[in-house]
Amino acid sequence: MKVVLNNFKKITVSAASGVEVYKNNLYLISDNTEGISVCDFNGNLQKLIPLSETISSEKILEKKYKSDYEACTIISRNNSDFMLLIGSGSKKEHRNGAKLVSLVESNRVETFDLEAFYEELRKKAHIKLEDFNLEALAYFEHKLYFFNRGSNEIISLNQVAFFDFIYGETTDFKITKYLVELDGINGAKAGLSGASITSNGIVVFTASAEDTADWYEDGEIVGSSIGYFYVSAMEKKFKVNSVPITQNEKIIKTKIESVAIESFDEEKVSLFLVSDNDGQVSELFKIVLYL
Repeated sequence: MKVVLNNFKKITVSAASGVEVYKNNLYLISDNTEGISVCDFNGNLQKLIPLSETISSEKILEKKYKSDYEACTIISRNNSDFMLLIGSGSKKEHRNGAKLVSLVESNRVETFDLEAFYEELRKKAHIKLEDFNLEALAYFEHKLYFFNRGSNEIISLNQVAFFDFIYGETTDFKITKYLVELDGINGAKAGLSGASITSNGIVVFTASAEDTADWYEDGEIVGSSIGYFYVSAMEKKFKVNSVPITQNEKIIKTKIESVAIESFDEEKVSLFLVSDNDGQVSELFKIVLYL
């Protein structure tokens, strides 16, 4: 595995927390706004998609009031394309929301409360609230994969079961849970921060490390890493390899929040990554991961 950093630049998106590629554009979410920023592949803002009828998509929300949208993915549903974004669930207040944004119907937005779903998910996965912090979401073959940074676990369930539950059509669902053993970064413990899955089942993930024992309180950023594995190779508990993201052989002290796939072949995957450095300007990275 080899990583080549082709470019990175500062972008105007506030607190970038998720990125997806859709029809030659980047769709970026923030953890402290109620909007989706649609950018070109150079990070230039093209338009804003509002997520709220009452809050401006440009308004920066205080930490204690923000929805904390930390994860997103593009899904297919009812023969159409949508962007699903979810709150981290790291606190019971304000962080249990979800948005389902139509990418073909003038960006029509549905809003959901995931509190009951998160409670059931924690119960089924045996995860305490203090260890619950969803940082990534991925979609593959009609399944949703939730990446929990608090315990470095991946929880999967059928997409139909997810929507049946949140629409109130059922009160139960089945999950599969996987524990991921990650390499540390500069001696610090790393936590899952982003993920995306290619159409042939390669899971590209990012992890980051910071000097804090509390997922709510930010600490000094140590760095971030990237790696991959195959969906077909996932077991109940498995070890994955990753490499730090560096420039001139030095670890970049940035907190990578999300990864999106531009293209891939048998030898490499071309990627976009975004970072959120806790109040500082967000960054967009272009990276090639050689398999």
